[in-house]
Amino acid sequence: MKRKTILILCLATAALTATTVKLRAQAAAKPHLRAYSIAIPWKGGTTDDAMAASKASTTIPMASFNVVASKDGITYTDVIVGKSPFATPPTKAHVKVLVVPVKLHIAGHVFNPIAPNSCGGSLGHTDLANFLSSPIFSPVSFDGGSGAGHAALVNGVNMGARTYNNTHRRAEFLTAIGGPASVYGTHYDVTIAPTQNILQATTVGHSAIIFDGGGCALLGGIDFNFFDNYLSTTVLSAAGGDPTSFVIFLMRDVWFYQGNTSTCCFVYHSALPNFQTYSPLVYDTTGLFGSITDVSVAAHEVGEWLDDPLVNNLTPLWGNIGQVTGCPNPSVWEVGDALTGTNFPPILMPNGVTYHPQETVFWSWFYSKDHDAVFQNEGAGGKFSMNGTFAGPSKVCPPGGTFPN
Repeated sequence: MKRKTILILCLATAALTATTVKLRAQAAAKPHLRAYSIAIPWKGGTTDDAMAASKASTTIPMASFNVVASKDGITYTDVIVGKSPFATPPTKAHVKVLVVPVKLHIAGHVFNPIAPNSCGGSLGHTDLANFLSSPIFSPVSFDGGSGAGHAALVNGVNMGARTYNNTHRRAEFLTAIGGPASVYGTHYDVTIAPTQNILQATTVGHSAIIFDGGGCALLGGIDFNFFDNYLSTTVLSAAGGDPTSFVIFLMRDVWFYQGNTSTCCFVYHSALPNFQTYSPLVYDTTGLFGSITDVSVAAHEVGEWLDDPLVNNLTPLWGNIGQVTGCPNPSVWEVGDALTGTNFPPILMPNGVTYHPQETVFWSWFYSKDHDAVFQNEGAGGKFSMNGTFAGPSKVCPPGGTFPN
């Protein structure tokens, strides 16, 4: 009996050692991947040109307003999607959104957003279905309630039932719009384009498998140097996109690199000279980026498009926080970059999927000096981001970072 017990213990120890070695090997094989966002500025003219195009309904609806930043005393002009939060009375806007599923063939693998997916909590649904049922496009009650269709309060404030980025816009200008019951908001009229099938004959030489860890851990990459133009011209035209719609190119587990795969992995939003705004988005289910999963990327990019569609809303210099190193000059009002990788509390939706939208930064964080009462009281709960991670405004860069409060 004693020998048998010793044998069992030895076998158990051997099995544990083998498992440990295997796990260490898997951990060592997993690449060091960084997920980040870039933005490409519009180069089509002036703010007056943009407002004229919006008034003529030849582009998405946009509004502009001026702000004197208490941080540096300079007057800035901002262009946003929808209506100005400072207009009286507050009104809502409707914006057309064209979602284009993009099926990519890369090195013998197919990345298909309209195929059933069991990875990353997708529950066998397609990425397209999960994307449309997510808080990005389906209203959720930000009331602090439990159960499907409910989300956390926004800094202690019940913001009612809205989509995620619309709620962000309302929350960052809560005082200006007159409180949570205001009709102010930006609503989406969504159309789904036919799936665009990009064959390997097109992707070869402009794509790569970034990582193949087996199972769900399959990550594709496409070269921005080729595909930005290809998506914004060939695919956009085939899908029926035009400047009156914000176009989302929806991809499954495929990110961008620029020239060399060592620059992976990023996505972006952009505006063409003709006011065409668009963003290639990845619905990531690989689990390779930790907290950056499912709609965290979409919350980042859609939020930035709403508040800075032309990528030219200048702010006082900020940086050395989130994904941003150094002090970008010029600095712009990009609501996702300073909190890349930091999410709002998870949201369970009626389709059974739990989503992880990124926390986004309020307008006041970019323009306010520390303890400025006017800016402090503008956003929901007196905070500077959706979940209160930023309790104070940004510090001028250098040194950058953020003030506590």
